[in-house]
Amino acid sequence: MPIIKLGVLTICYKLVAGICEPIADSKIVSLLDQMGDIFKVLLAILASISAMVIIGTSLVIRISNSGMMYR
Repeated sequence: MPIIKLGVLTICYKLVAGICEPIADSKIVSLLDQMGDIFKVLLAILASISAMVIIGTSLVIRISNSGMMYR
């Protein structure tokens, strides 16, 4: 769920920056665009850490041979 939320926020900030570009000051547009970039970096960090957690958990389960406990 947080990955989807960060993706939506990234798209929203980029879209607002594009819409405000003709009518707003360039500093405000630059700020909105940079906020979209920050959310993009956070999205990449969250996705990579989620993948590492899944891989680490599967390795721990594989190493501990937890299937033998259920026999």
